[in-house]
Amino acid sequence: MSHISAGLEAQEHLQELYKHLMALEASYRTQKIVHFRPNPASPGQKKFFQDSTASIRLAIGDNRGGKSVCGVVEAVAHSLGYRPWLDPDHPDRIVRLPNGKPIPVPNVGRVIAQDFPQAIKQNIWEKIREWAPAGFYTIRTSNQGIPIEVKWKNGSVWYLMADSQDDLSFEGTRGHWFWVDEPIGYKKFVALRRGLVDFNGHCWMTLTPLTQPWIADIIAERANDPDGEVKMYRFRIEENRTEVGGYLSDEAIKSFVDDLRDDERAMRIGGEWGHLTGRVFKEWKPEAPYWIEPFKVPQTWPRVCIIDPHPRKPVAVTWFAITPDNQKYIYRELFDENLRTIADVSAKIKELEKDEIIGMRLIDPASHQNERTSGKSVRQMFAECGIWTLPAAKYNIEAGIDSIHEALKLRNDWSEPGLIVFNTCPNVKKNFMRFVWDDWKTSKDRDIKGERQEVRKSDDDFIACIRYLFQSGMTYTQLKRESARQEASDPLDDFRGLNMHTGDYIGRYDGSRTESSAFAYPE
Repeated sequence: MSHISAGLEAQEHLQELYKHLMALEASYRTQKIVHFRPNPASPGQKKFFQDSTASIRLAIGDNRGGKSVCGVVEAVAHSLGYRPWLDPDHPDRIVRLPNGKPIPVPNVGRVIAQDFPQAIKQNIWEKIREWAPAGFYTIRTSNQGIPIEVKWKNGSVWYLMADSQDDLSFEGTRGHWFWVDEPIGYKKFVALRRGLVDFNGHCWMTLTPLTQPWIADIIAERANDPDGEVKMYRFRIEENRTEVGGYLSDEAIKSFVDDLRDDERAMRIGGEWGHLTGRVFKEWKPEAPYWIEPFKVPQTWPRVCIIDPHPRKPVAVTWFAITPDNQKYIYRELFDENLRTIADVSAKIKELEKDEIIGMRLIDPASHQNERTSGKSVRQMFAECGIWTLPAAKYNIEAGIDSIHEALKLRNDWSEPGLIVFNTCPNVKKNFMRFVWDDWKTSKDRDIKGERQEVRKSDDDFIACIRYLFQSGMTYTQLKRESARQEASDPLDDFRGLNMHTGDYIGRYDGSRTESSAFAYPE
């Protein structure tokens, strides 16, 4: 081949490459959604699309963490009926409703932002223009030029709404899906959810949790429960760095973060709820390895029951299993407002424990004091019902909090914490999510006095039970030794608890304890 022929061939090849590049660039510019890929550095983004049949998906986290982009491409996919960035044979390509059926096309959806002038026009609409395929839709605007409706060529429709609208504007809506970008009011959410019932629809919310505490109390609290109705994901700003496939430089992120006060950083970067920025156990999350699917607890693991009674609230009862490596598993809870008396609670405890042996019971030390009306202590009333207990160690709360923090640290060898909760214990989860440091009444007091060093006395019943366990210093070996000692004890000795191997009560109830017990429980 001559040099001239080779040159012509190379030129033709370059021209073909150029045409291909131009076509790809045009496709990216007009059909960008085809080129969308969840950020590989963000586990939350990947799971967000995998769990698409959940009734509610809650993507929370940092500013600039990629939440809104995921929200808008999912909205486009719903209107098309498929996710165009996935291969035709991909199991998640077809958009499905919670019942597993493909979403009908055409369908009706709603997009709700904070307000019209800024959130809709400057944020949501710009993202729609960026990701929706050009030529596939038309828009209708208000008299002020703000987009309020998107009509797709296949007949699907979006209605763009804002939290700034009156609550009644959301009543009477019907549709297959809705997407909330940033927190909205509770009544608006309820009206939108009611509008999904006819079609068995679902919704997703992408937000930084600065406002609307109800979202934490009602939705996030149910996240990742066994029924799978609510799924929650955390998006982090560091996952959106250019070095890991994102769009933000380290310098830009640092410049933004450096300007934030601690409480603002907790919300805008840590993804903490505005009213819960003082969470005591921030490391605990309602997900593995802290919050797991239940399994059959081995009979060889000693079990401990701890009771925290209250006169005006349900009695909180927590069951722990202890492994030979001294991991503690919370495998059961009881917190039933229908159980109004000590006798009711005792009967329920016996029912739940009918097929197992409890090695030790502890109770809030305050329960040892006599009630003025009956002349008996709560502890004694439990004993009269056949539930014998020892008063828990009464150390200071701060020491107990420290012991729980230690238990929540991930062990290097297993990447598991020392305390794990079965996801069938929703009230334990609620306590971990809502147990917060108390705050001063005004920001002025906080600025003058600094952070308050006391915990808020609410949503702490199960935290107290956990604290009692760790402050007792109870271990697998001690429980085994105590069980063996109990078997060899004189049955007329003072109360020592339950025989862990047989389940028999050892001794009599008279409020006394043996000094030779493996544990010491101060009054």
